[in-house]
Amino acid sequence: MAENIAAIVPLQAMYAENTGAVFAPLAGEAPLARVASTMLGAAVVAVAEPLADGVREMIAAQGLSTIGVVVAENPGSRAQCLAAGLRYLNDTSCHVLIHDIRRPLAPAPLRDRVIAALRAGSPVVMPVMSVTDSVKAVDAGGSVTRTLDRSTLRAVQYPRGFAVEELSRLLAGRTSDDFDELDECLHAGTPITLVDGDADAFVVELPRDTAFVEAIIACRYTDPHPAGG
Repeated sequence: MAENIAAIVPLQAMYAENTGAVFAPLAGEAPLARVASTMLGAAVVAVAEPLADGVREMIAAQGLSTIGVVVAENPGSRAQCLAAGLRYLNDTSCHVLIHDIRRPLAPAPLRDRVIAALRAGSPVVMPVMSVTDSVKAVDAGGSVTRTLDRSTLRAVQYPRGFAVEELSRLLAGRTSDDFDELDECLHAGTPITLVDGDADAFVVELPRDTAFVEAIIACRYTDPHPAGG
Protein backbone atom coordinates (compact mmCIF):
# COMPACT_ATOMS: atom_id res chain seq x y z
CA MET A 1 0.00 0.00 0.00
CA ALA A 2 1.09 3.56 -0.60
CA GLU A 3 3.32 5.15 2.01
CA ASN A 4 1.45 6.99 4.78
CA ILE A 5 -1.76 5.08 4.04
CA ALA A 6 -2.97 2.56 6.62
CA ALA A 7 -6.15 0.55 6.98
CA ILE A 8 -8.54 -0.60 9.69
CA VAL A 9 -10.94 -3.54 9.42
CA PRO A 10 -13.38 -3.18 12.36
CA LEU A 11 -15.01 -6.34 13.73
CA GLN A 12 -17.47 -5.20 16.35
CA ALA A 13 -19.14 -7.41 18.95
CA MET A 14 -22.09 -8.30 16.69
CA TYR A 15 -19.81 -10.59 14.68
CA ALA A 16 -19.28 -12.82 17.72
CA GLU A 17 -22.86 -13.98 17.11
CA ASN A 18 -22.14 -14.77 13.44
CA THR A 19 -18.53 -15.88 13.17
CA GLY A 20 -19.29 -17.31 9.74
CA ALA A 21 -19.25 -13.74 8.40
CA VAL A 22 -15.58 -13.57 9.41
CA PHE A 23 -14.23 -17.11 9.12
CA ALA A 24 -16.51 -19.19 6.84
CA PRO A 25 -14.36 -20.23 3.84
CA LEU A 26 -15.03 -18.64 0.47
CA ALA A 27 -13.34 -20.77 -2.20
CA GLY A 28 -10.91 -21.89 0.49
CA GLU A 29 -10.18 -18.48 2.00
CA ALA A 30 -11.89 -16.73 4.90
CA PRO A 31 -13.65 -13.40 4.20
CA LEU A 32 -11.35 -11.65 6.67
CA ALA A 33 -8.28 -12.92 4.80
CA ARG A 34 -9.68 -11.66 1.50
CA VAL A 35 -10.44 -8.22 2.89
CA ALA A 36 -7.16 -7.96 4.79
CA SER A 37 -5.11 -8.96 1.76
CA THR A 38 -6.57 -5.99 -0.12
CA MET A 39 -5.23 -3.66 2.55
CA LEU A 40 -1.55 -4.08 1.75
CA GLY A 41 1.06 -2.48 3.99
CA ALA A 42 0.17 -1.03 7.40
CA ALA A 43 -3.15 -2.51 8.43
CA VAL A 44 -4.91 -3.59 11.59
CA VAL A 45 -7.95 -5.71 12.37
CA ALA A 46 -9.64 -4.05 15.35
CA VAL A 47 -11.82 -6.59 17.12
CA ALA A 48 -14.22 -7.02 20.00
CA GLU A 49 -12.65 -9.21 22.68
CA PRO A 50 -14.67 -12.42 21.96
CA LEU A 51 -13.27 -12.52 18.41
CA ALA A 52 -9.64 -11.81 19.24
CA ASP A 53 -8.23 -15.34 19.54
CA GLY A 54 -9.94 -16.56 16.38
CA VAL A 55 -8.74 -13.57 14.37
CA ARG A 56 -5.15 -13.99 15.58
CA GLU A 57 -5.20 -17.68 14.67
CA MET A 58 -6.58 -16.98 11.21
CA ILE A 59 -4.08 -14.19 10.52
CA ALA A 60 -1.21 -16.50 11.51
CA ALA A 61 -2.57 -19.43 9.50
CA GLN A 62 -2.88 -17.28 6.37
CA GLY A 63 0.66 -15.93 6.71
CA LEU A 64 -0.55 -12.33 6.93
CA SER A 65 2.27 -11.25 9.21
CA THR A 66 1.97 -7.57 8.24
CA ILE A 67 -1.59 -7.39 9.56
CA GLY A 68 -1.88 -6.31 13.19
CA VAL A 69 -4.66 -7.30 15.60
CA VAL A 70 -5.85 -5.00 18.38
CA VAL A 71 -8.65 -5.59 20.90
CA ALA A 72 -11.18 -2.82 21.43
CA GLU A 73 -12.52 -1.76 24.79
CA ASN A 74 -15.65 -3.56 25.94
CA PRO A 75 -18.34 -3.94 24.80
CA GLY A 76 -16.60 -3.70 21.43
CA SER A 77 -18.81 -1.27 19.50
CA ARG A 78 -17.84 -0.18 16.01
CA ALA A 79 -16.69 3.20 17.32
CA GLN A 80 -14.53 1.49 19.93
CA CYS A 81 -13.00 -0.78 17.29
CA LEU A 82 -12.12 2.17 15.05
CA ALA A 83 -10.69 4.13 17.97
CA ALA A 84 -8.56 1.14 18.95
CA GLY A 85 -7.34 0.85 15.38
CA LEU A 86 -6.29 4.50 15.33
CA ARG A 87 -4.43 4.10 18.62
CA TYR A 88 -2.63 1.07 17.22
CA LEU A 89 -1.51 3.02 14.16
CA ASN A 90 -0.22 5.71 16.55
CA ASP A 91 0.00 8.62 14.11
CA THR A 92 2.25 6.67 11.74
CA SER A 93 -0.04 7.42 8.80
CA CYS A 94 -1.57 10.54 7.31
CA HIS A 95 -4.57 8.70 5.89
CA VAL A 96 -6.57 5.64 6.83
CA LEU A 97 -8.93 3.35 4.98
CA ILE A 98 -11.89 1.67 6.63
CA HIS A 99 -12.86 -1.62 5.03
CA ASP A 100 -15.96 -3.76 5.50
CA ILE A 101 -15.80 -7.52 6.16
CA ARG A 102 -19.11 -7.89 4.31
CA ARG A 103 -17.51 -6.90 0.98
CA PRO A 104 -14.89 -9.62 0.44
CA LEU A 105 -14.68 -9.16 -3.33
CA ALA A 106 -13.97 -5.41 -3.32
CA PRO A 107 -11.01 -5.22 -5.76
CA ALA A 108 -7.65 -3.50 -5.50
CA PRO A 109 -8.39 -0.87 -8.22
CA LEU A 110 -11.27 0.39 -6.08
CA ARG A 111 -8.91 0.80 -3.14
CA ASP A 112 -6.46 2.62 -5.38
CA ARG A 113 -9.07 5.14 -6.54
CA VAL A 114 -9.84 5.99 -2.92
CA ILE A 115 -6.14 6.41 -2.13
CA ALA A 116 -5.59 8.64 -5.16
CA ALA A 117 -8.34 11.01 -4.03
CA LEU A 118 -6.91 11.12 -0.50
CA ARG A 119 -3.47 11.95 -1.84
CA ALA A 120 -5.03 14.69 -3.96
CA GLY A 121 -6.13 16.40 -0.75
CA SER A 122 -9.65 15.15 0.00
CA PRO A 123 -10.29 14.67 3.75
CA VAL A 124 -12.99 12.03 3.20
CA VAL A 125 -13.40 9.76 0.16
CA MET A 126 -16.16 7.24 -0.48
CA PRO A 127 -16.78 5.04 -3.55
CA VAL A 128 -20.27 5.02 -4.99
CA MET A 129 -22.32 3.24 -7.63
CA SER A 130 -25.31 4.60 -9.52
CA VAL A 131 -28.67 3.15 -8.48
CA THR A 132 -30.15 1.24 -11.42
CA ASP A 133 -33.20 -0.37 -9.82
CA SER A 134 -36.54 1.38 -9.71
CA VAL A 135 -36.88 2.82 -6.19
CA LYS A 136 -40.29 3.54 -4.64
CA ALA A 137 -41.36 5.61 -1.64
CA VAL A 138 -44.06 4.00 0.52
CA ASP A 139 -46.31 5.27 3.27
CA ALA A 140 -46.79 3.82 6.78
CA GLY A 141 -49.22 1.27 5.43
CA GLY A 142 -46.80 -0.02 2.81
CA SER A 143 -48.54 1.54 -0.18
CA VAL A 144 -46.39 3.01 -2.94
CA THR A 145 -46.65 6.80 -3.02
CA ARG A 146 -44.15 7.77 -5.70
CA THR A 147 -41.13 6.74 -7.75
CA LEU A 148 -37.84 8.33 -6.70
CA ASP A 149 -35.53 9.92 -9.24
CA ARG A 150 -32.66 7.43 -9.57
CA SER A 151 -30.36 10.04 -11.12
CA THR A 152 -29.97 11.67 -7.69
CA LEU A 153 -29.27 8.40 -5.82
CA ARG A 154 -26.00 6.59 -5.16
CA ALA A 155 -25.11 3.40 -3.30
CA VAL A 156 -22.07 4.02 -1.07
CA GLN A 157 -19.44 1.28 -0.82
CA TYR A 158 -16.13 0.42 0.90
CA PRO A 159 -13.25 0.91 1.44
CA ARG A 160 -13.72 4.49 2.61
CA GLY A 161 -10.79 6.87 3.07
CA PHE A 162 -10.11 9.51 5.70
CA ALA A 163 -7.44 11.94 6.73
CA VAL A 164 -6.47 10.60 10.18
CA GLU A 165 -7.29 13.88 11.91
CA GLU A 166 -10.73 13.94 10.26
CA LEU A 167 -11.60 10.41 11.35
CA SER A 168 -10.35 11.20 14.87
CA ARG A 169 -12.55 14.31 14.95
CA LEU A 170 -15.61 12.39 13.78
CA LEU A 171 -15.06 9.69 16.39
CA ALA A 172 -14.65 12.27 19.15
CA GLY A 173 -17.92 13.99 18.19
CA ARG A 174 -19.87 10.86 17.30
CA THR A 175 -23.61 10.70 17.81
CA SER A 176 -23.68 6.89 18.25
CA ASP A 177 -21.32 4.08 19.20
CA ASP A 178 -22.60 2.23 16.13
CA PHE A 179 -20.70 4.95 14.24
CA ASP A 180 -21.82 5.13 10.65
CA GLU A 181 -19.07 7.34 9.23
CA LEU A 182 -21.27 8.55 6.37
CA ASP A 183 -23.98 9.72 8.78
CA GLU A 184 -21.34 11.33 11.01
CA CYS A 185 -19.87 13.23 8.05
CA LEU A 186 -23.31 14.50 7.07
CA HIS A 187 -24.07 15.50 10.66
CA ALA A 188 -20.76 17.36 10.97
CA GLY A 189 -20.98 18.98 7.53
CA THR A 190 -17.75 17.31 6.42
CA PRO A 191 -17.24 17.43 2.63
CA ILE A 192 -17.09 14.00 0.98
CA THR A 193 -15.31 13.27 -2.29
CA LEU A 194 -16.97 10.54 -4.35
CA VAL A 195 -15.07 8.15 -6.62
CA ASP A 196 -16.31 5.41 -8.91
CA GLY A 197 -17.29 2.24 -7.09
CA ASP A 198 -17.19 -1.33 -8.38
CA ALA A 199 -19.90 -3.90 -9.00
CA ASP A 200 -17.91 -6.51 -7.07
CA ALA A 201 -17.88 -4.43 -3.87
CA PHE A 202 -21.37 -5.60 -2.96
CA VAL A 203 -22.54 -6.68 0.49
CA VAL A 204 -22.75 -10.40 1.21
CA GLU A 205 -24.42 -12.15 4.13
CA LEU A 206 -22.37 -15.17 5.15
CA PRO A 207 -22.66 -18.05 5.48
CA ARG A 208 -26.01 -17.69 3.67
CA ASP A 209 -24.47 -16.33 0.44
CA THR A 210 -21.45 -18.64 0.31
CA ALA A 211 -22.50 -20.62 -2.77
CA PHE A 212 -23.43 -17.43 -4.64
CA VAL A 213 -20.11 -15.72 -3.90
CA GLU A 214 -18.11 -18.85 -4.74
CA ALA A 215 -19.89 -19.04 -8.09
CA ILE A 216 -18.82 -15.46 -8.84
CA ILE A 217 -15.23 -16.25 -7.84
CA ALA A 218 -15.21 -19.32 -10.08
CA CYS A 219 -16.59 -17.36 -13.05
CA ARG A 220 -14.51 -14.20 -12.79
CA TYR A 221 -11.22 -14.95 -11.12
CA THR A 222 -8.32 -17.26 -11.77
CA ASP A 223 -6.17 -15.69 -9.02
CA PRO A 224 -7.05 -17.32 -5.64
CA HIS A 225 -6.60 -13.88 -4.03
CA PRO A 226 -8.83 -11.71 -6.25
CA ALA A 227 -8.84 -8.77 -3.86
CA GLY A 228 -5.06 -8.49 -3.69
CA GLY A 229 -3.10 -5.67 -5.28
